[in-house]
Amino acid sequence: MRKLSAARAAVAAIAVSLLTVTGCGSGSKTQSAQAGTATGVAKAGVLKVGTTNNMKPYSYEENGKLAGFEIDLIDAVAQKLNLKTSFVSLDFSALLPAVNNRQFDTVAAAVGITAPRKKMVDFSDGYLAGYFGVLTRPDSGITADVGTVRGKKVAVLQGSIEDANTSTFIPGANVVRFPDDNSADLALKNKRVDAFFNDFDPNLAIIKKYPDLHLVQPITIPATAFPAGWAVRKGNTTLVTALNGALKQVVADGTWLKLYRQYFPQDPVPTGGQLPPYTAKG
Repeated sequence: MRKLSAARAAVAAIAVSLLTVTGCGSGSKTQSAQAGTATGVAKAGVLKVGTTNNMKPYSYEENGKLAGFEIDLIDAVAQKLNLKTSFVSLDFSALLPAVNNRQFDTVAAAVGITAPRKKMVDFSDGYLAGYFGVLTRPDSGITADVGTVRGKKVAVLQGSIEDANTSTFIPGANVVRFPDDNSADLALKNKRVDAFFNDFDPNLAIIKKYPDLHLVQPITIPATAFPAGWAVRKGNTTLVTALNGALKQVVADGTWLKLYRQYFPQDPVPTGGQLPPYTAKG
């Protein structure tokens, strides 16, 4: 209860500061800058979020609108901070350089926290951990034995953790990089690659996308050492602190678990100490 109360107090203090600065009608430019500083955002009252639009169930476009676990969760977090969300969609590999160049305030795209990435940007606490999977056709020759991937053409999302760790997780694979999930799964469909090494849950969406292919994931690898966090510009500790406080609130009030069950119904439900925040190793 003490931790929760402290988090609420911190968020309340941010909200008071925001209201105090924006309460007057004069000197709007100065007040806007000060209000943004109070939350670590560039524009007062708005959390500008970089994301992707083709990584179901994380973040994807449906009926002309962004949807997914990442979108709904960052929306809930922004509400705790009395901020409105504004989204910008880019290729996954462009997101971290863009947030560091102040194109948006934070990144919400299932970005795993790693030591190399922490040299480029700062991260919130981890809010999601799961599995990697090797998605393939039944006739590819790839089985649960990781050795069967050797020599196979395997697609990866450029700039992803899978991309950076193929030699460790699937040694001997002939890696082929793609800018987004859509182009990678299309290459798998058209037999230009033998498999797609990706996050487990987005792969499930691809299986549903191409039911006639009868795609399978014979290899799954725990990703608990690489929890996803919200990336922010290096040195923006104000926003990191605000995001961490709001994360604790959406976990405590059940919002996180509700969204987790909604978007990952096939995954085990975390309990007790397995709930966020998650800590990355290394």
